[in-house]
Parts: sequence; structure tokens; C-alpha cells
Amino acid sequence: MPDNTALTELEISGAYPQVEPLVRLRHVARQLQLFKPRLAKSNQAGGLLTRYRGRGMNFEEVRDYQPGDDVRSIDWRVTARTGKTHTKLYQEERERPVVILLDLRSPMFFGSRRAFKSVAASGIAAALGWAGLQHSDRIGAMLFTDDDIETVRPRRSHHSVLAMIHGMVERAGALQSPVATNGSQSLKLLLEEARRIARPGSALFLVSDCHDLDDSCAQPLYLLSRHADVQIVRVSDPLEQHLPQQSLTVSDGQQRTFLNGDNRPLREHFAEHQAEARRAVEQLCRRHRLPLLDIDNTQPLVPALLAYYGARQQKHRRRTQ
Repeated sequence: MPDNTALTELEISGAYPQVEPLVRLRHVARQLQLFKPRLAKSNQAGGLLTRYRGRGMNFEEVRDYQPGDDVRSIDWRVTARTGKTHTKLYQEERERPVVILLDLRSPMFFGSRRAFKSVAASGIAAALGWAGLQHSDRIGAMLFTDDDIETVRPRRSHHSVLAMIHGMVERAGALQSPVATNGSQSLKLLLEEARRIARPGSALFLVSDCHDLDDSCAQPLYLLSRHADVQIVRVSDPLEQHLPQQSLTVSDGQQRTFLNGDNRPLREHFAEHQAEARRAVEQLCRRHRLPLLDIDNTQPLVPALLAYYGARQQKHRRRTQ
């Protein structure tokens, strides 16, 4: 694991992401393990055995033929012997495309300390991209802004990660206010677009503050999770959950407003509303059995990623499951 000095050099901060710190995150990629270890070894290329059942090289089982099964997979010997149609199933080892769904809409342009949510989210996306490439996965991205979705086609090349980094630095750098001037696209649209683009067997990482990950997203999220492995990384600022007791001056860079933190009923109502919204996201993830990782943008990013995706932590979680 990198020493404390190295971790300090890898830290992400500020109101806008920069290319150089995001590129440096490749040094921590060796410590990150995005998926469980391979289920079996094979002479084929690729380090992961997917759940997707296709016409691969590794025979899995024979079962009764079901409507929709590929007729090319019929086991004619078993069929002739039993008098009932049977199908061969294979489990195919293949490289797993990793697609990072990065939310860079206006509400991500907020932060009380250390880094804005958009900056922390960009750091997470870069670290996940480098980690996937380190394990020979193809890396792609969908950069989601208020009015556009930029797609980086998955490739097994550092050029793909660099294209993602330059794209998100440009788009995060264009943010000026946490409130969109002409409204913003919903997260539901991103999930629907991801389902259209992501191939079966892909691994998708949604990096967002999840402020609109609600019941409207349930259907596209369910359909997406049926043929892809989906993980959700929620980036949030403590100030969005609890207002401090002291009064604050809040600015979007152009205008300022006064927030009366001495008003106890206001603080309690705010905290209750935010807690309810967070619980709704957690219930949605549990309903679809999706991993949910919470990242505090006011805390160092690299230790948080190592705590969850670090190889040693992966082994510990498997022993305790």
C-alpha cells in the first residue's frame, strides 16, 4: 500500500478537477480490485468468468430444453438416449467491459470542504478506470451533464482512460452553479441510455450524488441490472445532510445568501428530509441487490477507495460473508 506521503500526493481537492492529479491516480490502481477473483482458470484471454451464459469453451451442464434456447446447443446424444430434448450450457470466460456512468450535472457543483462533489466524482471515475485497465478490462464511460451525454467507447487502452479524464475535466470545468440555468436531464435518462449501449456482461459503475435516484429509476435500473453488474457510488457532502448550528453565507460564485443556522426547527426539518431521501436510495439498491458505496467528498478520497476496493479488504469481506 502506498505510504502516507504518496497518499497525500494522490489526493484530489478543489472546485474543478485537473488532468494531472487524475492521471496520477493510476499509481493506486494496483491496490484496487473492482470485482471478485476469477471463478476458474482458462487458456482464453480474460480474467473474469461472467454470469452470462453463452457459447463459450467451458462446458457447465446439460438441462431440459426450454423455449428460447439456442437450437445449436441441443445435446443430440442425451436427447436420443432420453427421448427428451436437452440443451448444453456453457459458461464463457471473456473480458468484461467496464463502463463508468459519471454524473456531472449542476447539483454536483457543490462542496463545503476539500473538494466539490464533481471533483471527488471525477477522482473516483479516474481511479476505477485505471484499476479496470490494470486488470486488462476494456474501459469506457458515459459523461452525463445537464443537457448532454458524452460516450467514451470501451477499449483496452490507456487512451480510453485519458479520453474519459479529459472529457470529464472539460465538462466539470464548465459548471458554474449548483442550479442548472435551463433545467437538467434526469438520472432516469442516463440509465435508459446506458441500457441501450452496455453489452451483456458489462460492469457499470454509477458515480453520482443520487439526488434523483428515485422510484422513476426503478424500472430502467432493474432492466439494466438483468444483463450487467451494476455498482453505485454515492458522493455526498455532510452539509447536505445536517446544517451546522452557526449561520452560514452560501455562494454560487455569483450571488450570496444567508442561511440561519440558529433556527433549530429548520435544521431538524432539513436533516429529516435528507435522511428520508438517502433511505429511499438505500432501499432501492437493496431491492435490486445493488452494492452501494458512500463517499464523503470532504474526506481523503484514496483511503476511502482502498477501504472498499483494496485487495486486502476484499479478502476480509469474503471471510466475513
